[in-house]
Amino acid sequence: MKHIPALLAAPACVVAAAGLLAAPAQAATTFTVSPGGAWSGTRAADSSVGIRDAVSNQVVLCTDLAVSGSFKSGTGLSGTNIGALTTIAFTGCKVEGVAVTATIHTSTANPAPINLTGEFPVGSTAFFGQATNISLTLDDANGCHVEVGAKTLNGGGPGFTGIQYRSSDHRLSFAAGGKGLFVQTVTPQCSSEPEGLEMNVFERISLGGFGDSITDSSVFVSPAQTITSP
Repeated sequence: MKHIPALLAAPACVVAAAGLLAAPAQAATTFTVSPGGAWSGTRAADSSVGIRDAVSNQVVLCTDLAVSGSFKSGTGLSGTNIGALTTIAFTGCKVEGVAVTATIHTSTANPAPINLTGEFPVGSTAFFGQATNISLTLDDANGCHVEVGAKTLNGGGPGFTGIQYRSSDHRLSFAAGGKGLFVQTVTPQCSSEPEGLEMNVFERISLGGFGDSITDSSVFVSPAQTITSP
């Protein structure tokens, strides 16, 4: 009896491999947003508002937060550029009793695009993502001036902040993972004064205040926006 050479089995392997390569990729997460359009948000009554140095844990506490932006409307929407922030205003801010002015450089002409990645945990109506094109300055009454954006080692420029949106109570929060804001420059007053801002270059900055709870640095959005995902 003749033996069939092993090489003759190769086409079958090739066909199997081709079948695996031809299998459809897993569908990307899509979202449904209603009603969409422009909205504004005011500080949630149960929210602590602050800007935190994640290295030293120094927190600039603020009495108010106002946010405005927009969402696309429709079904089957990609999470990429699903919305944008046009105003982010932290006001009434102090650190160690020293007044601090926080200026986030967003506007209608210079918006911060919103990218959503998914719902977690599933069924919670809480959606996570990032707002990009974020930069800000912090100025205290002692003359300390801090510039914040992307890592200067990566080229500088604007960075990004993590965000959450929960449809069940229409709450948008800056307390989320995936933070990408870092101190780029500081003036000498930031280390020479006994009180006030104490920040150093390369330290990571969070707009979420004390932690990652969705109640931190959050606003209630109006008109209410409902986001779902299959």
